[in-house]
Amino acid sequence: MSKMGRLKEMWTTQVRSLGFKIGLSVCIILLTAYIIFIYFLIEIQREFSVSQLMKEAELFSKAVVNATNHSMLRDDTLATSSIVSDVGKQEEISFIRIYNHDGLIRFSNHTAELGTQAEKTSRVCAVCHSQDMAALEASRSGRTVIDRLNNARVLVMMTPIYNNENCSTAPCHVHPPDHRVLGILEVAMSLEKSDRHLRGIVLKTILLGMGTFVAVFVTIGLYIMLRVNRPLSRLRDGTKKIALGDFTYKLDVESQDEIGECSKAFNIMRDQIRRRTQELVRSRWEYKNLFEQVPCFICVVNKDFEIVRQNSFMRNLFRGSIGMRCYQVFKKRNTKCESCLVEKTFSHRNSYSTEECGITVSGEEANYISYVTPVLDEKDNVLYAMIIAVDIGDRIKLEKELRVSKDFQTNLIENSIHGIIAIDEKGRIAIYNHAAEQLLGYPFADAIGDMDLEKYFPQKFVELIISSHLGKKLADTKLIAQELLVPSSKGEVIPVRFSGALLFDQDKTLGAVGFYQDLRTFKQLEMEKKASDRLAVVGQTVAGLAHGIKNILQGLEGGVFVVQSAIEDSDTILLKRGWDMVENNIRRISDLVKDLLSYSKERSPEYEEVDPNRLAEEVCELFDSLAEKKHVEIKRDFDLDLNDSTRLYLDQRGIHSCLSNLVANAIDACESDHKNIQHQVTLTTRLDKDNWIIFQVSDNGSGMSEETKTKVFSSFYSTKGSRGTGLGLMVTSKIVLEHGGELFFDSLEGEGTTFSMRLPLGAARHVESDQSAA
Repeated sequence: MSKMGRLKEMWTTQVRSLGFKIGLSVCIILLTAYIIFIYFLIEIQREFSVSQLMKEAELFSKAVVNATNHSMLRDDTLATSSIVSDVGKQEEISFIRIYNHDGLIRFSNHTAELGTQAEKTSRVCAVCHSQDMAALEASRSGRTVIDRLNNARVLVMMTPIYNNENCSTAPCHVHPPDHRVLGILEVAMSLEKSDRHLRGIVLKTILLGMGTFVAVFVTIGLYIMLRVNRPLSRLRDGTKKIALGDFTYKLDVESQDEIGECSKAFNIMRDQIRRRTQELVRSRWEYKNLFEQVPCFICVVNKDFEIVRQNSFMRNLFRGSIGMRCYQVFKKRNTKCESCLVEKTFSHRNSYSTEECGITVSGEEANYISYVTPVLDEKDNVLYAMIIAVDIGDRIKLEKELRVSKDFQTNLIENSIHGIIAIDEKGRIAIYNHAAEQLLGYPFADAIGDMDLEKYFPQKFVELIISSHLGKKLADTKLIAQELLVPSSKGEVIPVRFSGALLFDQDKTLGAVGFYQDLRTFKQLEMEKKASDRLAVVGQTVAGLAHGIKNILQGLEGGVFVVQSAIEDSDTILLKRGWDMVENNIRRISDLVKDLLSYSKERSPEYEEVDPNRLAEEVCELFDSLAEKKHVEIKRDFDLDLNDSTRLYLDQRGIHSCLSNLVANAIDACESDHKNIQHQVTLTTRLDKDNWIIFQVSDNGSGMSEETKTKVFSSFYSTKGSRGTGLGLMVTSKIVLEHGGELFFDSLEGEGTTFSMRLPLGAARHVESDQSAA
């Protein structure tokens, strides 16, 4: 572009700018105001000048009249002409004339004019012939006129010369008193000097106005350029940048006026446009991605069932095209569906959904859920119907697989020989198979949904479930292959091998499941085997017992001999000695036979309600005197809470026998210990963490060697020599096992021994309910 072209473009831009238009408008208004001001100023100055000249002309005219009055009274024409000629010679006086009553020029500074007759229509005659002389005399403007003489302006003052008393009585010439006006003095004063002064004033005023105009114009122009045009240019540039998508441009707020407010508003508008543009871009992106990438089939259908838009999933699966009808694409049919949701949507303007089965481009069935919703215009008229079809083929396939898997699992659970019980996340029984029903005896209909978990699960597992639901951290969430006694609905105590586990989904508890293996058959076989073993042991040890019984009989015979000898000799001391020998050997035979019978005989415990502390106290009282004789202290360490909180059902005679055996053994162990200490036997009762009752007998006697520990439960093994039968601990162990409990010990040679009987309370509670029902 040439330089002239650029200048023209810059000029065009400036002319079109708002600042230029504002400046031009202000200049026009200002110029008009100055022109009007100068015009009125010149007019006022001119009127003032004319008014001053009129005053001077009037004074001058009166002076001339007064000056010529004396010569006229004397009718001295030469003197009057001389005065008129002298006065007319002044620079400001263009001419001076005196007219008589008939309109003739009697005196003039221009002699050529003497004797000239004035026309009756002239301004001079108008003064005399005015109908209102009084008004004319009072009005200076009526006797004054501005005329042009020799291309110069002159002020002509016409002053009437009135007839006064001196004139009408003068001897020279008499004027009748009725002649009011004797003549007219016409004086023409040049306005050239006044006009020249006025032109100077006008020129100065114009120059001052132009200077003021330029100064004001420049000031306003600079202000508009700096304070209006520049911010507006920035605002225009910012608007253009926003239109081009550049939202980084920000206007500086330089003032607190409307321009500043406009800058603030622009910045706010920029932020809002940027935010809304970003939202619009995001919405468009989301719409595009949702429409094209959403994993379902989407198409838009008009009232004629023609597809006007579809996404890629729709095109790829059904291969439909724009303009095809929806039933042709989805169902490969030539007529609309009988229950057409598109038609219902256009008719009722509601959304509908249903499961459909379509035909893909490969001819395979496609199962989907079809959602049809109306697309409305601003007047709520239905323009289109949008079909959103979600493929549920995988779900249908999965449902079939789940049904097969569920049927398999149901058959597996129901046909399992082990009891299976599971609860859901709310703690309700959800699975209760046939084996569990046969084991526990609770009907299936009553068990499903039941929340009384203690009826179905061991107490320890119930505590795990409750702790898990309370959100407590658990060190172990499983119970593996634990042999327990569980009560049935009829109160029967059933031995089972129980395994249980809590079910989790990440950290959320989903439920729990327990597996029960019925051990009644195994326990029965085990008891029969033990009975057989005991009988075998009895048979194997009969020969050994024969030798022992033979020795006891020989001792008995010896005692009888001593008794007989004492009777013959009447020796009471020898008699007592022999009788003690007989009693001792009879007691040994009795204990041996009783222990052997107790061990070999199969019996069931005879349960009755027992106070564990009272039972232990009876055993202690039984051995107090014996212990005192042997310098052994029996201590009681009973859990006093057991009296109020625990109802224990045991075979009292059997447990009493067990405790007696253990306490007697402990006293004997203390007696055989040669340490110089206070020997003690402590009988303890307490509940352990599994809610089982513990009977514990401890002593600080001689303890047991490692060899003794391995033989302590062997048949006919005793550490007491001839004073023991070797069957006491075997009988104790048998009674404990009959209660479903455990017998174990801990011993250190030279320090002492502790025997512990651990008996379950769960079975005791159900025995109590069974007896109550009986």
